[in-house]
Amino acid sequence: MEELQTKTMNLSVSGKTMTCQIKERDFGDLIVFDVFSENNYLFTLTQEGDVLFNEYEMGHQKTIMDPRQLNVLIEMVKEKLDSEPD
Repeated sequence: MEELQTKTMNLSVSGKTMTCQIKERDFGDLIVFDVFSENNYLFTLTQEGDVLFNEYEMGHQKTIMDPRQLNVLIEMVKEKLDSEPD
Protein backbone atom coordinates (compact mmCIF):
# COMPACT_ATOMS: atom_id res chain seq x y z
CA MET A 1 0.00 0.00 0.00
CA GLU A 2 1.29 3.41 -0.97
CA GLU A 3 -0.04 6.68 0.41
CA LEU A 4 -0.42 9.04 -2.53
CA GLN A 5 -1.66 12.32 -1.11
CA THR A 6 -3.80 13.93 1.56
CA LYS A 7 -6.32 16.65 0.76
CA THR A 8 -8.33 18.85 3.10
CA MET A 9 -11.90 19.83 2.25
CA ASN A 10 -14.27 22.14 4.09
CA LEU A 11 -17.84 20.93 3.58
CA SER A 12 -21.11 22.29 4.92
CA VAL A 13 -23.46 19.63 6.28
CA SER A 14 -26.73 20.58 8.00
CA GLY A 15 -25.54 24.16 8.45
CA LYS A 16 -22.28 23.08 10.07
CA THR A 17 -18.89 23.34 8.35
CA MET A 18 -16.80 20.20 8.64
CA THR A 19 -13.13 19.91 7.80
CA CYS A 20 -12.40 16.54 6.23
CA GLN A 21 -9.06 14.97 5.45
CA ILE A 22 -9.07 12.74 2.38
CA LYS A 23 -6.19 10.26 2.31
CA GLU A 24 -5.60 8.74 -1.11
CA ARG A 25 -4.06 5.26 -1.02
CA ASP A 26 -2.95 2.91 -3.78
CA PHE A 27 -3.24 -0.83 -3.15
CA GLY A 28 -1.91 -1.75 -6.60
CA ASP A 29 -5.18 -2.85 -8.15
CA LEU A 30 -7.38 -0.43 -6.18
CA ILE A 31 -7.14 3.26 -5.30
CA VAL A 32 -9.21 4.36 -2.32
CA PHE A 33 -9.91 7.59 -0.46
CA ASP A 34 -10.15 7.31 3.33
CA VAL A 35 -12.20 10.17 4.77
CA PHE A 36 -11.61 11.51 8.28
CA SER A 37 -13.09 14.41 10.25
CA GLU A 38 -11.52 15.60 13.49
CA ASN A 39 -9.32 12.48 13.45
CA ASN A 40 -12.40 10.24 13.32
CA TYR A 41 -12.62 7.78 10.44
CA LEU A 42 -15.87 8.28 8.52
CA PHE A 43 -15.76 6.09 5.40
CA THR A 44 -13.73 4.97 2.41
CA LEU A 45 -14.54 5.68 -1.24
CA THR A 46 -13.15 3.68 -4.13
CA GLN A 47 -12.08 5.44 -7.30
CA GLU A 48 -15.29 4.10 -8.90
CA GLY A 49 -17.41 5.75 -6.18
CA ASP A 50 -18.27 2.69 -4.09
CA VAL A 51 -18.56 3.32 -0.35
CA LEU A 52 -16.66 1.03 2.01
CA PHE A 53 -16.37 1.00 5.78
CA ASN A 54 -13.27 -0.15 7.63
CA GLU A 55 -14.60 -2.07 10.61
CA TYR A 56 -11.27 -1.87 12.45
CA GLU A 57 -11.16 1.94 12.16
CA MET A 58 -14.81 2.38 13.14
CA GLY A 59 -14.75 -0.14 15.97
CA HIS A 60 -12.27 1.91 17.97
CA GLN A 61 -14.27 5.14 17.88
CA LYS A 62 -16.63 6.39 20.51
CA THR A 63 -18.30 9.01 18.32
CA ILE A 64 -19.99 8.00 15.10
CA MET A 65 -21.65 10.54 12.82
CA ASP A 66 -25.43 10.71 12.40
CA PRO A 67 -26.23 8.44 9.40
CA ARG A 68 -28.33 11.12 7.68
CA GLN A 69 -25.45 13.59 7.83
CA LEU A 70 -23.03 10.87 6.78
CA ASN A 71 -25.07 10.17 3.63
CA VAL A 72 -25.01 13.87 2.72
CA LEU A 73 -21.28 14.03 3.38
CA ILE A 74 -20.62 10.95 1.22
CA GLU A 75 -22.40 12.55 -1.73
CA MET A 76 -20.56 15.85 -1.25
CA VAL A 77 -17.15 14.16 -1.13
CA LYS A 78 -17.97 12.09 -4.23
CA GLU A 79 -18.99 15.24 -6.08
CA LYS A 80 -15.85 17.13 -5.03
CA LEU A 81 -13.52 14.27 -5.96
CA ASP A 82 -15.24 13.86 -9.34
CA SER A 83 -14.91 17.56 -10.11
CA GLU A 84 -11.21 17.82 -9.25
CA PRO A 85 -8.64 17.33 -11.98
CA ASP A 86 -6.40 14.27 -11.54
